[in-house]
Parts: sequence; structure tokens; C-alpha cells
Amino acid sequence: MAKQKMVYVCDKCGYESPKWFGKCPVCGEWNTAKEFQLKDIDTESKSIRSGEMGVSRSQPCFVDVNQAYENLEDARIKTNISALDDILSSGIVKGQVILLGGEPGVGKSTLALQICASIVKDDKEKLVYYISGEESVSQIAIRAKRLGIRNPSILLSSETQIEEVLKGIDVQRAKLIVIDSIQTLSSVDIESPIGGVVQIRAVVEKVRVFSKKYGIPSLLIAHVTKEGAIAGPKLVEHVVDTVVYFEGERTTDYRILRVQKNRYGPSGEISVFQMTENGLESLSDDTLVNYSETPGNVLTSAYEGSRPINVQIQALVSRVKVASGRRISHGVDVRKIIIISAVLSRHLNIPLDFHDIYINVSGGINITDSGCELAIAGAILSSFLDVYVGNTFMVGEIGLDGSVRPTVNIGKRIENARKLPINSILIPSKAEYKSASRTRTEKSEKLERISNVRQLFNFMVDLKKGV
Repeated sequence: MAKQKMVYVCDKCGYESPKWFGKCPVCGEWNTAKEFQLKDIDTESKSIRSGEMGVSRSQPCFVDVNQAYENLEDARIKTNISALDDILSSGIVKGQVILLGGEPGVGKSTLALQICASIVKDDKEKLVYYISGEESVSQIAIRAKRLGIRNPSILLSSETQIEEVLKGIDVQRAKLIVIDSIQTLSSVDIESPIGGVVQIRAVVEKVRVFSKKYGIPSLLIAHVTKEGAIAGPKLVEHVVDTVVYFEGERTTDYRILRVQKNRYGPSGEISVFQMTENGLESLSDDTLVNYSETPGNVLTSAYEGSRPINVQIQALVSRVKVASGRRISHGVDVRKIIIISAVLSRHLNIPLDFHDIYINVSGGINITDSGCELAIAGAILSSFLDVYVGNTFMVGEIGLDGSVRPTVNIGKRIENARKLPINSILIPSKAEYKSASRTRTEKSEKLERISNVRQLFNFMVDLKKGV
């Protein structure tokens, strides 16, 4: 008979302790210890557990690396959604566990259902399993009808017990498993409330073991907390193979899919979608650029993952009567804005300290690339001097000494920017870039090289004078 074991688990990070604790020694949070009763696994359960893990012997089974190469299968499963396949490095690996996170209402369930329909569109022999603990089968059918999805290869279920879910899956025909969401499923082995730290960890672990054993990829949907992290213990992100965040503003229909972690490809990849009446539609990167004939708008290229994406930096500099101005940013870390404005004030002797500076990245995208610092400085000076820079593309880093420094992959950034109707390009003077031979009939862009923010200021002044 299974014994009862008491354990205290941190509700924030998942730290376990046999004794109660007031402050978690891992995350430092107070009063997060939750008491749970766990069942000890007896000998029979351990043997079953070994079978679930794919181990037929009591001793560990090792395989040499050469034999592992022979058994390696490079073929990936195509989702048939080009934007999604691109950020997942040409598709989904067999047995891959993907965690999809996002705020409520952003479109996670819609995207998951579209993936189910697309992945078996041309494969009638395979099945996809969509398990939703939040919605009934009828509610899922309403969404499928709205999206125009009619496919008998998509099997729906509202079961909330993970053991029953995995028991009903045909491992020979299953091509994908979708669980929406992990907070609504539970395991019979854990005596704790649904959605708790221990339950979420147990559900994810059982799905991971099942996917790895039979080579069936799984997509786990999770909500995002107020702090912007995936609900549940942080260790869930370490267990899965890929973590994807679905970002989007409620005031716009644009959605951005960002790969936060990927064991089978580069992380940081992003794709842009638009929410329509017929579901999510992939868009080109240039959709984030909104051309404007007003000062304070500069084009640049942010390197996300393994490819650049064209974005537009918008700045508004406004005079204030108080002692010091504010720095407000949307899409860029406000600390970066504070540093860049301080560098411009110090080396150009301009009174930015007595001005409010507002920065926005068009399209609602968040960028962390340091190669966009020159464009941020250019947008601030453009608004401060009230000069329209036209379709000018800038890329480079700003040093505390006022220097403009090279950044990574400038050549790829410029080639990607040439998809846009740009008139001039500003890059650091020490950047290693040679313009490739052009066969286009239209006028080539004007390439400018600058070495410090003083030259950037002079470039703005010349534009204002019409030089």
C-alpha cells in the first residue's frame, strides 16, 4: 500500500522542502509554502515508471554516439504554416515538447486549432488530438466552424485527467497532441488542487515522457501571469524543448510569435500574424513599418534570432517647465533611452534634460538589440530639431563616449532593409561593409558613415538646411 508523504512546495518557483519555510530560499518570496501529500512509489510503480520511460531493464541503457547518429532522424514535421515553420527551423522535431504562452484572449487556442488543421491537411492517415480542459467539445466546434475547419482527422476531447488522455491516444497514428491548457489538467498520482505547482509539473512531466517515448510532438498551452511569466513554476520552461510567447496588444489586431527557447534551433525568432475573422494570417515583416512624413521617425533593423526584422523607431521630444523631463518608452527598455539621451546631452550640449522624451516602436514589437541605438538617437534628434529625415535607415551602437560603434551582421541588416523604399543609410565609420553590385534600375541609396554623435547631429542640421 502506498505511503503518504508530506512535502512543502513554493507556489512561485516550485522549490520543495520536507519542512515548512517562511521565505523561499530560491526565489526569496514570503509565505509561498504550500503543503501537499504525495504518494511514495513502491516497487511495482517503479517498474511501471521504467516502462513508461522506455527502459526495459532495471539498469541504465547506454548507446554510443555513432549508433545514435545512425538512428538519428532529421526529417521534421511541417506545420504547413510558413511563418511558423520558419521560426521553428523548418518544422517540428518528432517528440518535441512546445510550450505556447500568452495573455488570455491573444489567440493561443485559435493558433493551436489552425496548426491542427494544417498539419494533417494532406495526411489522411494521421490524427491530431486536441484536448481542452477549459472548453467543451461544442465550444471548440464553434471556433472550428468560424475558422472553416472541417477535418475528421482532428479528434477533440474535454477530458481533464492526464492518464485517461494519454491512454486514449493511438500512438501509431498520432501526429500531434495539443493540450489547452496545462493548468486545467490533473494527475491521479498527485493529491493537490488543479492548477497548482505540483499538478502542473506532474502533467508536463507525463506528457514529456509520453512524447519522447513514442516520438509524438506535443503543444502545451499556458497562460501568462501579471508579471509576464508563464503561469506555474518556472521549472516548466526548463523541462520543455521549446518556449514560444504569443504577444499582442488588445488595441490592435497584430500578433507577434516569439521563440524564447529552442533546443532544435535558434531562439529569438519572431513572426508577425494578424487576427482576422477567419483566424490568424501570417504577414511580412515590413507590415510593422508605418511611413510618416513627420520628424522623429527613423527606420532600422532589429536582429531577432537568426534573421533581421525591419522596424520603425518613433520619438517625440517635448519641452517641459519642470526641473527635469520624463523618459517614457514602449518597445524599448527605458534605461536605454535614459542612457542615450544623457549621451546626447553631454556631447552635443543640448538641453534634453528639460524635455520629455517618448519612444515607441511601431507595430507593438519589443526590441532588445543594441544595433538599434543609433536609430533611437537619430529619432530623438529628428524630433528635437524638428527635421524630417525621410526614409532614412540607421544601424549602429552608441557608446558612452559619444562614439558610434559597429554592430553584428550589418550587411544582412542593410540587405533586408533594401526591401523598403529607403533613400539613405547611416552606418558606423568602422563597420566592415561593402555594397554589393546593384542591378536595380531605381536610384541607389546614399550611404553615409559616421563615427560619433556630433556627425549624426551635423547630418540632421544639413537636412534641416536642405543641403
